[in-house]
Order: sequence, then C-alpha cells, then structure tokens
Amino acid sequence: MKTSLLYKIIIGYFIFAIIGFTSIQYGVTSIVYNDYVSKKSNELSNYTTQVANYVENNFDEKNRKMKLPSKYYLRITSVLQCNLTIIDKHHRIIYTSLKNKINAYNSLKKFKPSYYTGDKNKIDNFYDIFPTDTLTVITPVKKNKTVIGYVAAHTATSDIKNKSMDVTSFVYLFFLLIFIVALIFLLILIISIFKPMVSIKKAAMEYAKGNFEYDQLNLNKSNEIGDLANSLTYMAEQLKNSRDYQETFISNISHDFRSPLTSIKGYLSAMKDGVIEPADYNKYLDILIAESNRLEKLTDGLRELNKWSAGMTIDFKPFDMENVITNTVATFSGKCDEKNIQLIIQFPQKHINVIADQIKIEQVFYNLLDNAIKFSHNNSRIIIKLSNKGKKQYCSIKDFGQGIPADSLNKIWQRFYKTDASRGKDKTGSGIGLAIVKDIIIAHNETIDVISTEGVGTEFIFSLKQFK
Repeated sequence: MKTSLLYKIIIGYFIFAIIGFTSIQYGVTSIVYNDYVSKKSNELSNYTTQVANYVENNFDEKNRKMKLPSKYYLRITSVLQCNLTIIDKHHRIIYTSLKNKINAYNSLKKFKPSYYTGDKNKIDNFYDIFPTDTLTVITPVKKNKTVIGYVAAHTATSDIKNKSMDVTSFVYLFFLLIFIVALIFLLILIISIFKPMVSIKKAAMEYAKGNFEYDQLNLNKSNEIGDLANSLTYMAEQLKNSRDYQETFISNISHDFRSPLTSIKGYLSAMKDGVIEPADYNKYLDILIAESNRLEKLTDGLRELNKWSAGMTIDFKPFDMENVITNTVATFSGKCDEKNIQLIIQFPQKHINVIADQIKIEQVFYNLLDNAIKFSHNNSRIIIKLSNKGKKQYCSIKDFGQGIPADSLNKIWQRFYKTDASRGKDKTGSGIGLAIVKDIIIAHNETIDVISTEGVGTEFIFSLKQFK
C-alpha cells in the first residue's frame, strides 16, 4: 500500500512532538533537578564549613564543649532557606533551628557519620526528624585532627523541585512555541508545496492521457514549484506540437505520395480504356516517368532523412566557399535562363577559407539556391553574398519571390512541411530540403536564420567557421 509523503510528514511531526515532550518530562526535568541539587549542596556545604570553622575556633578546651555559632551565622539560615543542626561527638543534638525538636531528638542513636563519608549530601528525612525528603549536607568539626562534632544543614527538596519546575515549565513553554511554529510551517508546506504538487500530478495524468489542452495548471509561483509547473506546461505544449506535427507530417507525406500515384493510376487507366489515343502515348508516358521520378525522389528523401537521424559524421576540412558557390551556380544556369532570373554574386575583398564538411555544405547551398529559384518570379534576381565577420564567414541567399507567411516561418524546417502557397507552386519538391539543411548546419554547431516577408522575398543566412 502506497503511503503519501504528506502522511509521512504529519506522522513524523507528531512523533517529533511526543519525543520532545517525553524528553522534557523525563530528561530535562531530571537534569534541571540534579543541577539545582548540586548548586544547593554547594551553598549548604559552604555554610556548614563556615559554621564548623567557627565552632572549631571557639571550642572550650577546658570543659570540652562546643560553643554555638554567633547570631550572624544563624541568620544565614533564613537567607539560604535552610535549617541548621549541630551534633556533638556523642551524636547528641546541641543545637537545631527546628522549633520544639531539641528535646524530642536530643540524641540521634541511629546517626552514622560513615554514611556521609565521601559524599557530604544525602536526600532523606534525616532519621525521621523531617516529615518529607530533605537535602542534608554535613561537615565534621575537627580539633587537632580529632572529630569533636558535626554541623548539618537541611533544606526541603520540595523547594528545589518547585524551582526546577519553574525552569522546566519555561522549557515546556519554549518547546510548545517550537511545536506551534513547526505546525505553522507544516501548514505553509502543505499550502505552498503539497497542494501545487497535487495539481501538478493531476496535470501530468491528464497529459499522460493525451489531454494536452488541460490548462488548469496556473500556479504563478516564482520558485522551483513554479519552474516545475512551467516545465510541465512547456512539455505538454511540445508534446501537443509534436502530435500536431506528426499529424501534419503524415498528412503531407500522404498527399505527396498520393498525388503522383493518382496521376499514374489515372493515365494508365485512360490508356487501358482507350481514352488516350496510341498516338499520344509518348506524351503521357513522359508524364508517367516524371511522376515516377517524383516518387523516387520522395523515397530517396525519406532514406536520406533516416540516414541523418541515425547520426551524422562531419569531416572537417578547409576549403574555398567561393568555389562551392561558383560551381553550384553553374549547375543552375539552365533553370535561371528559363525564368530569366539574374544571379548576382558578391564575394568579400579578402579571401578566407572555411573549415567544414565540403560535401554537406555543398548540399546546403544547393538546396537553398534551388528553393530561391523555385519560388522566385520570372524576370527577377537572386543575390548571393559571402561576408566575413569576426571568426565566422556568412553566406546569404536572397530572393525577391513570393516569400513565406509569418505563421509558417517556424515550421519550414519540419520534414515534409509545405506552406499552402508553395504546395500549389512546387510540384516536384519533397518538403525535406530545408529539414536536411537545418540538420547539417546544427551538426556543424553553426546557425542558420531566415528573414522573409510574404510577397516581397526571402533571405537565408548561415554561418561557417573561418580557417586561418
């Protein structure tokens, strides 16, 4: 069973709260209490040491009696909130600050000094003198290295517990504040992350179903979540464009194959049925051969595209682009004469070779010039210009023909794409020439741009690296 991330975070949050409160209850409380006991023990130890010194210094050697401490030391008991007991070496109480206890507890028969050896403080009811547990600190009184009595200071542990609880309550309050802040943070997390993630998940499911028109993913967030949503939206748009392109591609290639096949079938049927006279066979056989050549050209184009898709190997070598232009232009002289098109060639004053795959660049220039002639008006001109700028050489082919519609400029590089105008004008083209041009230029890590105005003309410009 799949558990959502939000559920895990909520469970973790409450586990954190339980562990926190338990730690305070059992850990922090114990630490604070022990710290207060240690501090109070040190206070009482300092006090009993001072009293023991006083008693030692004022010991009656003649009568072998201990004198009681001065009123100064006795007043300190109220400051320290403790009780004072002085015991002689026979374990008899000779002084206690406890009222009405001196007679009742004149002798501590169970008192064992060894019980406090190595540890001056103990928590008990001090031989039933106190009704509740009391922190007792004892310091022996010595004279000439002989123990002559003991000074004991007592304070109720309830006072220590109350003080430690004050600190613990503050810790509880601080942790509660952290708990509330964490809860607010969790709510913000849910609102800012998990809700958008749910929307993104829903959108992804819709896109997976092919519903690329789903447009309810409008998060408008300038953070990573927003970037993810925008990336997903962009992906959906690309997938939609890819689907549309695939449909257009199939439609275009179907049209390009169907048209010559329809012509071939129609003329052959007419010849078979006797509609076309035998005397006209040669004329229509020429048409059938032309349509067959068109089909062959389409098939060769598909095969060539598959070759590019499989991976293009570029053979970089230096060569003269001016020779490529001159030789290619010569092959189109007949077509230009038929349409009375003037080819104007402009070379830079400084001759510089380029480094690229000459055969593939020749194909690029051939395809671009072929397109320029094909879509140029009769009695027009085409300008071929070569220029050097920086470390690049730019080749421009500019015609003054029918131009390309603005909404088709980004689509002309697609395989088998033809504008409506060119589809009626171009009966022999396969629609893959510019796709091949783009692939070759990209394989060279170069750029190709197109500038076109419908009814005015088109200019293609591509770059190559100079060889120096």
